[in-house]
Amino acid sequence: MNDWMIKRFLTRILALLSLAALMAGAIIPAFADDLVMMGFDDASLNRDWANNRFFSHMAEKTGLTFTFRQYSDEQAYHDALMAMATSQDNPDVLFKASLSPAQALMLTEQGVLMDLAPLLKEHCPNLVAMMEKQPLIHQAVTLPGGKIAALPFVETAPAQNVLWINKAWLDMLGLEIPKDYLEFEKVLKAFKSRDPNRNGRADEVPLSFLGAYDLKYLAHAFGLVGNDFNLFTDAGLVRFVPGEEAFTAFITWCRGLYQEGLLARDGFSTADALRRVTDEKAANTFGAFFSPLPSYLVPLAWGEQYVALQPLEYNGERSYRPIAQPVITGTFALTTACRDVAGALNWVDTLYTREGAVLAAIGKEGLDYVVDGDGSWRSVPGISDARYQADAVIASGTAIPGISSDAFQRRYTDPVIRNISEQVDIVTGAVNSPFPAFSLSAEEEAAVAPLQEAIGRYVDESIARFVLGEWDVSDEQFAVFDQRLQELGLKEFLSFWQTIYERTEGIIEDGL
Repeated sequence: MNDWMIKRFLTRILALLSLAALMAGAIIPAFADDLVMMGFDDASLNRDWANNRFFSHMAEKTGLTFTFRQYSDEQAYHDALMAMATSQDNPDVLFKASLSPAQALMLTEQGVLMDLAPLLKEHCPNLVAMMEKQPLIHQAVTLPGGKIAALPFVETAPAQNVLWINKAWLDMLGLEIPKDYLEFEKVLKAFKSRDPNRNGRADEVPLSFLGAYDLKYLAHAFGLVGNDFNLFTDAGLVRFVPGEEAFTAFITWCRGLYQEGLLARDGFSTADALRRVTDEKAANTFGAFFSPLPSYLVPLAWGEQYVALQPLEYNGERSYRPIAQPVITGTFALTTACRDVAGALNWVDTLYTREGAVLAAIGKEGLDYVVDGDGSWRSVPGISDARYQADAVIASGTAIPGISSDAFQRRYTDPVIRNISEQVDIVTGAVNSPFPAFSLSAEEEAAVAPLQEAIGRYVDESIARFVLGEWDVSDEQFAVFDQRLQELGLKEFLSFWQTIYERTEGIIEDGL
């Protein structure tokens, strides 16, 4: 029996003795057996973990209690992480740990963090069941070399960069929801020319967008779905979206839309804050736009006018890129100083259940929310109440371990919110991750960063120049574009990601 097991055993015995003494009328000081939890939460939440009801509810469920080293300053937290390699007083667990894969790998190699890979099957059955069902999760948390240093947060219904279209305008103009890029172009032309907002002005913006980022989402209409690095995989090979033949057709189409005034004139120069509408009495000028939710751009009262446009068909199929991987890594870790490994892992595994997810994000039934007879629920203090967010729940702010409570949240009492959630689900059904989840070491990050910065910037700037007409949409100009990509190191870039892809795919083959 090692030291922490001996201490844990003695603690339980003392606890029983304390209980017996109290029942006999004696007064014995409580024995401090809390594990030490360290982590980071944003100062703007005004959240004090020591007084947050989530932890007391979890203690009722699991019997595990904590004392806290809570940081609200990101730099101070980072410094504390880096100091752990030489500290003699490390915490037992990291919660809301905000660890990058490179940091997790470094701290594991330094002997600060525990390798959880051999422990999960026994102590985290809920998480393991998810990993077996969704290999993406296992890929995301596995570090180079095969260790698992930190556990994830998993979005069960992740947000998407949705193409919202004004259904009220479609109905007014007698138009059907478009199914491919040709039908979509016809709709945009009608939005521009037929005064759908009925104010007698030619002020409609058929398609609003933010730079090359949004336009690359529209490339799905030409069968092009890449990640943030413009990469996708096909038959075991890593490929580059701007190197595909369809990319030329896509850019040519976008150039035509811009020439006809169907794309926002300021799409490459504006920001969300500048185009956002807050006055619900103003004339609505937006025909279609990209955004996770309509309320990001237009007043909530306008939200019912918009529907999520199902991804456009290409060769009879629909495919769409996710806004991000549904797995956020680095949320929870055990240090090698942890005094109750089994207890800590059992505690966190509770958050990979529906019950744990609701507790973390919504609170406790009867205290923080109530369920009505129709199955819908409502927050007792109000979902946006600042004290409720600070004192009752833990899921906001820095990512927690566990899963999102999407299925439960869809039962929220407001029908508008339920409808929007269902609209997002339409898009999610066509989402395909173009590249598997991966982890990089600090050395790998350093190697690829300059290539990605140069190539990524050049691609986005080139898209803007093609669309705005600064460059001709011609074979000659595309040849110049391709040549410059080679000069910037595209071959080396693709070789790097081919290696990462093959290593990541090997994680699935090795299994849990």
